[in-house]
Amino acid sequence: MNNITKFLASLAIIASAPFVTIDDAKAAECVRNEGYTMCASLESRNGQYNRWNVTLINSYTTERMNVTCYGKDVDVWKSEGGLSQEEANYLASYFCAL
Repeated sequence: MNNITKFLASLAIIASAPFVTIDDAKAAECVRNEGYTMCASLESRNGQYNRWNVTLINSYTTERMNVTCYGKDVDVWKSEGGLSQEEANYLASYFCAL
């Protein structure tokens, strides 16, 4: 299995895992499952804009992202790690849609 397939398989696992909704009283949460860990920390909130620090660690790579969501849509994102631009964009979009 190539790296992109492994990464997308990890995202499929994330999609099937229950994700804890993060509220103001609990600003950071991690989801751990077989093959990956995904952590999110709410940095700021302004109306429908929410700024998050998101980290994904799996056997393929580690990715650290700053994601600004507008409701359930991505406004902007910045990332550092082993994902391609396409993969990072997918992760940001997926995260905001949760």
